[in-house]
Amino acid sequence: MTPMMAPSPVPNAFSADDKERLVDEFRACLDQLARLAAADDVSADEAGGETFDGDRPAVDLATLLGEMAVLKNELRLQSRQFKNTLDELRCFGGDLRAHSERLQHELERAREQAAAAQRQTERQFLLALLDLRDRLQSGVDAAQRPPPSLLARVFPGPTRLAASLAEGQRLTLQRLDELLAGHRVRPMRVVGEAIDPERMRVLGVEAAAAADGTVLREVQRGFFQDGELLRIAEVIVSKKANRT
Repeated sequence: MTPMMAPSPVPNAFSADDKERLVDEFRACLDQLARLAAADDVSADEAGGETFDGDRPAVDLATLLGEMAVLKNELRLQSRQFKNTLDELRCFGGDLRAHSERLQHELERAREQAAAAQRQTERQFLLALLDLRDRLQSGVDAAQRPPPSLLARVFPGPTRLAASLAEGQRLTLQRLDELLAGHRVRPMRVVGEAIDPERMRVLGVEAAAAADGTVLREVQRGFFQDGELLRIAEVIVSKKANRT
């Protein structure tokens, strides 16, 4: 009988360095798997946050119709409020236009009243100037008459003084006529014309060879301003003597 041989010992195939390297590689693989798993969880979470059409709740037709009715009522209410506001604005615009027209009429009336008052004041002022002119004209006319007595002719001193005063009055009268002309005042020419009741007042009549009603002379001169009568003329007219 052949004797059995004892088994030979198995030699150690991995060294200590190989074991350590394998452990490191295995650890690195586990770390990589952990990172991949974490990335998959994040992707899953992100995917879980999305809403898919299949997850949406079904539309309730009654609720939709109710909401449409509410919107329709709100739209009708807003339209009514807008119409009321528009009517109020139109009414306000009408009142404002009427108020503006009243103010315009009142302004025009105030302007007319102011213009009339100004014309009246100017008229009174010019009539006062014409009265002053009449007085100056009377003084100038009196100074132009010859001395009434022989004594005045013998002693001409007072006569020269009167002539000097008359010259001053004449210059004042001339200046006054220029002032009146600046206010568009012109004298009326009536001597030799037929009587015109609208611009003449007859103070007396005298027998003359002229036709009846012819103006012989002026007692008070009449004047126009801008073609309108400012002061009526007072005149003496002619009347033919009755033949027997």
